[in-house]
Amino acid sequence: MPHANWPGAGGSDDRWWRGLAARSTLALGAALATLAAVVIITGGLYVRGAAIASTERDLAAAAQRLAAAIGQDVTPARFDQLSEAAALDYAYVLGPAGEVLVGARPSSAPAPSPDLRSDAGRDGAAALTVERGFAGAAVRAALSDGSAVTVHVGRSLHDAEAAMRGMIARASLAALALLALILPISALLIDRVAAPLRALTRAVTRPGAAEDEVRRAGGRRDEIGALARAHLSIARNLAESADALHRLTFDDPLTRLPNRGSLTSRLTAALQVGRKLALLRVEVVGLARVAAGLGQQHGDDAILGAADRLRMASADWARTGQAPAGADASVFLARISDSGFAMLALGADGESAEQLARRAVAAFETPMPVGDHFVTLSLAIGVAIGPDDGDEADGLLRSASAALSAARSAGPQSVRTADAGLNQLAYGRLRLEEDLRRALDNNELEVHFQPQIALKPGVVSGAEALVRWRHPIRGLVPPIEFVTLAEECGLVEQLGRFVLAEASRVCAGWTTRGMSLRVAVNVSTLQFRNPRFGESALEIIRAAGADPSRIELEITESAAMGDPEHAARELAPLKAAGVRIAIDDFGTGYSNLATLTQLPFDVLKIDRAFVLDALNAPAARVVVGTVIGMADNLGVETVAEGVETEEQLDFVISHGCTYAQGYLFGRPMAADAFEAWYANRLVSELRALAERGAPELSGSPGWGVGALMAG
Repeated sequence: MPHANWPGAGGSDDRWWRGLAARSTLALGAALATLAAVVIITGGLYVRGAAIASTERDLAAAAQRLAAAIGQDVTPARFDQLSEAAALDYAYVLGPAGEVLVGARPSSAPAPSPDLRSDAGRDGAAALTVERGFAGAAVRAALSDGSAVTVHVGRSLHDAEAAMRGMIARASLAALALLALILPISALLIDRVAAPLRALTRAVTRPGAAEDEVRRAGGRRDEIGALARAHLSIARNLAESADALHRLTFDDPLTRLPNRGSLTSRLTAALQVGRKLALLRVEVVGLARVAAGLGQQHGDDAILGAADRLRMASADWARTGQAPAGADASVFLARISDSGFAMLALGADGESAEQLARRAVAAFETPMPVGDHFVTLSLAIGVAIGPDDGDEADGLLRSASAALSAARSAGPQSVRTADAGLNQLAYGRLRLEEDLRRALDNNELEVHFQPQIALKPGVVSGAEALVRWRHPIRGLVPPIEFVTLAEECGLVEQLGRFVLAEASRVCAGWTTRGMSLRVAVNVSTLQFRNPRFGESALEIIRAAGADPSRIELEITESAAMGDPEHAARELAPLKAAGVRIAIDDFGTGYSNLATLTQLPFDVLKIDRAFVLDALNAPAARVVVGTVIGMADNLGVETVAEGVETEEQLDFVISHGCTYAQGYLFGRPMAADAFEAWYANRLVSELRALAERGAPELSGSPGWGVGALMAG
């Protein structure tokens, strides 16, 4: 009888007696055996009782006959003869005093009790008793002389006991025979009923097992059929859920391409067997612009279009035979980020990977139709060759990412191949980011101040606050390097708040000590885009105890014109509080002058590139003169950056520039060094005034280059 839990039936962990059929059969056998035992014992007791009752009737009749014979003066010999004829085991007559008158009372027979003698003869009936394996009867009689006696007769119950034992033996044999017939049949029936349940058990413990049996059980119209149908429904739902989970885990929901997890698994499997491969990290530039300009639906359409173009480029590369001998004909394409894809070519070398990258770049040379629009997307591709650039999936992905970063910096439609230098550069930037984050948290950065000179009076009017980072190992890190890094890693707002707070604190201290200087602070484009920029800047300035009118915020031209409405909204409360607004690097962007003049700015800062070229390039001289003239007509001031020579100073003075700053006057320096420089500068200015004489003090000092350079 097969069973799922019997040896060889797939239930090696269980014993056969734990199966439903075995346990049910054993339980049924125990129940039937118990019932049979009860019936057999009851029947045996009934047979014994019937035999005893028959014996008692015979004894009562024999006792009556002997009593009648006693009344007729029967002789002892006749008494014994009558007793033997009645098949009595004993018979005797007791006198009034309890003495035996006739017959003999055997020692094995029970002694007559007084109650028995007193009960004998009532209503003419015999008194009956069963005791010590004998059935006895007693009846009263009268002798011929009128004396009262009691006749006692008895018979052994051996025959009744034998009848009971025989009946029990025969019934037991019959019960055993019946059980031997019923139990196997019951086991087969139970096993047949339990077969669908076993199939369900196997299907639950091992998905997919016994599926045909479960389907057959599902056709039944009973509870087992309902259970089988329920299991089939659950199994179907679980399979669908597992498939959906697999898609969510290993597929991109939009493009249906494999995702990063699937790519990593494929990379790991290929690298573990030492297979040569090429990994291309592809960034599609412009997808965010499409989503922002046309909406998310069109952004998704652009992603799908980009995936199709990459898929076709991969197919063209494989079809045209550019894959090397031994390489897979197909390219594994995956989407690994919002605008990032990856192309995995097994067996490809550096040259064939470069050709694949160029195929992909060429696929994006033409505009892409998105709805009713045509948009231009470009690629940046980083190529890494495994196992040369990484013998593990993470390492190879890092190498490809480093190459992608270099391609991104090189501009649109660029391809770069990984090498040790790029990897080291990427690792160095990561370490620098960690160090910068720690420096911000631990206040390890410094703010230096470069003097600004009011050109007409020739006096120090203020300073520009410039952040400096003195790395404990790398030394002085150039601002262009770590400020750009802060913008890339999301630290620029924290950096900007630190510089503004430190500059405001120093400005407040200078004001307290009588140094009426204005401090200019640069604001990054990302920092300025914060919707609470104006409110946050005022909070920082006031928290430092600085006079807002002594603070000047420098906003780049591109940041101001990127969102004029935002600029006007955020600058208005700052302007109302007295903060001066300067447009930094003016002339390097493409401003709409009509819009620019609507912003509440006070100063135009002329980019240092124009100042440096002003003496040699006519176009630069025209730009500087035009900016200064426009500012004069608008009623705003100008600052010339990067003044390094006396000739450049004479040039900006001759064109009417308001302020100047540069190495000609002083390099950026720490606050205490600036204070010492400023004190020396004041001494030099006072000495120059004394040399010119008192009449010059009341007029407008006409400082020349010598006076500006004093100190």
